[in-house]
Amino acid sequence: MKTIYFSFLICTGVFISAQPVIPASHGSQLGTLTYSHADGTTLANLVPGPSGANQTWDFSQYTSAGTTSQTTYNCPGNVNCSDFPVANMLIGIAGSDSYSYMLFSNNEISTVGSKVVDQNNNVAKQIFDNYKLDQKYPITYQQTFSDSWSSHSDPAGNTETGTQTITVDGYGALITPAGTFSNTLRIKRVQNITTNVTGSPTMTVVSESYMWLSPNYKGTLLLISFNNITLAGFPTNQTRSFTYGNNGQLSTMDLDASEDAHADIFPNPSSDYINLKTRESVVKAEISNMEGKIVWESLKTDKINISHLSTGSYILKAELKNGKSIVKKFLKK
Repeated sequence: MKTIYFSFLICTGVFISAQPVIPASHGSQLGTLTYSHADGTTLANLVPGPSGANQTWDFSQYTSAGTTSQTTYNCPGNVNCSDFPVANMLIGIAGSDSYSYMLFSNNEISTVGSKVVDQNNNVAKQIFDNYKLDQKYPITYQQTFSDSWSSHSDPAGNTETGTQTITVDGYGALITPAGTFSNTLRIKRVQNITTNVTGSPTMTVVSESYMWLSPNYKGTLLLISFNNITLAGFPTNQTRSFTYGNNGQLSTMDLDASEDAHADIFPNPSSDYINLKTRESVVKAEISNMEGKIVWESLKTDKINISHLSTGSYILKAELKNGKSIVKKFLKK
């Protein structure tokens, strides 16, 4: 079975100081973003440039060989959201039935699953048994963290494990074919991925990627990657990619787009009761375990009895009177 693997461009931010700082409320912007891609055969001399403070990175010589668009939706809010009930964001690629499912909670954004529908209407899902942590917030210069994940396919036949280290290793001015952007932040991501497909050799991927964000612009300004792909028993194949965008500046409305930033669970962790504090009235709430099964639902979120739940992590999702929703992660002791 073909491995399902997506890399989506999902970060934005706001200017706080001389260095870019990206808060949790801006981990993802809803709506459509468009990106251009360079021809891989033109990238033989591509290098990421230096790390550090006050750098200038010039990639203006690379040109577009095609474009793609992606749209981010709130969940619930899209017909495809029901495939992964624990997700509160869904990202779809224009022109293809491919989707990535994200969970934004407690200053982190993680991938919980993906889905592809082929031309014969066959559905293939990749389900993350151990969620893949994509980013911690706020994003600041010299931030670093590591993570591991595992997933399996449905229908069965494909398993994946991976480790990664993320380091915010530079800031400065970025020049791309789309323009010049001051005060950008660069995130370096190193991944080691192993995929096993029934009846096929084991595949390993070592990927080093760099992503540039601006505190004033939507989406990702530039993403470049260097990949070594090896099938057991075969020579390593080296690939490179170059993707850039200019999706417009953040508006005042964009800067206050997330309800999660204005909600809090307390106490957390807890063994008996939790409370959810929000600035908007709650019309419905539910608690799910990490497999997505709903274990509690109600119209009230003050003094929620969790004493009957087993020890572990849970997701509290609340629908608000203004039509938006929030998702918070908590720990039952």
